[in-house]
Order: sequence, then C-alpha cells, then structure tokens
Amino acid sequence: MRARRTDAAKLTAVTSRLKNLRMTMMAEELIRLDESGELYSEPAIDILDQLTSLQEISSANNTTERYKKTARLYWPMADLDDVLYIPDRHINIAMVDKLRTNDYISRSLNVLMSSATGCGKTFFACAFGNNACESQFTVRYFTMVDLLYSFREADEKGKYVKFLNKVANTNLIIIDDFLLTTAEQRDVEYLYRLVNSKTRKNKPRSFIICSQLMPAEMYTRLSTVSPSLADGIINRLFAKSYTFEIKGNSMREIDIPSELQRQKNSQ
Repeated sequence: MRARRTDAAKLTAVTSRLKNLRMTMMAEELIRLDESGELYSEPAIDILDQLTSLQEISSANNTTERYKKTARLYWPMADLDDVLYIPDRHINIAMVDKLRTNDYISRSLNVLMSSATGCGKTFFACAFGNNACESQFTVRYFTMVDLLYSFREADEKGKYVKFLNKVANTNLIIIDDFLLTTAEQRDVEYLYRLVNSKTRKNKPRSFIICSQLMPAEMYTRLSTVSPSLADGIINRLFAKSYTFEIKGNSMREIDIPSELQRQKNSQ
C-alpha cells in the first residue's frame, strides 16, 4: 500500500506539472491509464509514445481552430466536401484535388478565382482557406474594400508597417471582390507593397484572388492609375498561378441543400 500511495502522490505531481505546461491531454490520459491499470502493465516507452501522440493531435487541433478564428472567413464553415459539382458550373475537379493538397501554398503559387457575381467563388475560396488552416497554414480573408480601408486606417495611425508585416507574413491571403471598385493612387501603392513584400524566414505565401475580372482587365484598371505599379502587381500575382473559373447561373437561384443531398446520394 505504501508504494501505491507513493505512486499516487507522484502521479498527482506529474499531472499537475503537465497541466501547468498546458499539456492537458497528456495529463488526462495519464490519469485514465492509471485508473484502468494500463499505466503499470505497459512498457514505459509505449506509455510515453501514447501520451505524446495524443498531445500532438490535441495541439494540432487547437492550432487549427485558432487559425480558423484568425482567418475571419466570410463563410467560416465552408468545406470542400460541400462543394456543389453540377455540370453547369464546369468545375475542374482535378484542379480542386490538386489545390486541396495545399502544395500551391508550400510553393508560394497563387490562385485566381473568377466567375460572375453569385456563382460561389467566395465559398470556394473560404473552403480552401479552411483546408489550409487544417494543414497548419495561417490564413486571412479580406474583401478588397476592407483591406484597403485597413491599410488607410493603419497609415493614418502611424501603424502602416506593422499592419503590412502582419498581413504579409500570412501563408494564405484571400482577397475577395478584387478591383470591383475604383482604386486610387495610394490604394495601388498599398497593393504593390503587399504583393511585393518579403516574408520572415522565407515563409511560403500565396494569394487567392476572387474577381469577376481576368488579369488583362485588372491590368487595364490599375494602369489608369499607375502603369508601372500595375505591371508589378499583375506580374507578381499571375505570372505563376492557377486560374480557377466557375461558370453557370447564380447559386442564389439553386436549392443548394437539396442538390448537395442528391450529389451525396449519387456518390
């Protein structure tokens, strides 16, 4: 009995230290193993492997949830498994599967998502954003209007460089409604500095640009403000990029839940 009480005291001390180190999952599993008797019947290395594996999974899940919250996605629950693949949309499934691997982020390649209004490019972009978070990449979503407003506000408060660095060091930057509104000279300068900025420690960084426009049309709009900056922006964003086009009617005209259920039933 004396040895068992000593073990219990040690167990309490160890679990307390683990919790102080924020290794809660390890502490809880250690208590469970003690209660089941497995703690004293399994080799120490196997116990350690089990504890650290559970803690690693828990930490990754917590990081994913934190990244998703920070991303501020327009559709926070968007999921690639909930994409509607009706024929009229002409979605390139092979490209979806390729982008799903997040290899484009690791290689710092960009994605242009183009479609008419209401065809679902924002949902798709947010689904790719969540998918990136699940692979432990940081993500930020902006509409172009909000991004430029944030730059202006930071500039006026003398915090421009700090804000630029914070955004620039994100692994995946999603800019929605790109060039939907007219850009002023300082707006084009903000965009140029963002897309041409360097990341810390050569971290990978990619952009998903959602727009109704193709690069040639974007260049025309930007060049009316600054031809030289337009060259820099368009070249940096689209010289090496994937073009993901969605066609068909507005998704607002479709009974999405019914179509999704029909799609899942046919799989």
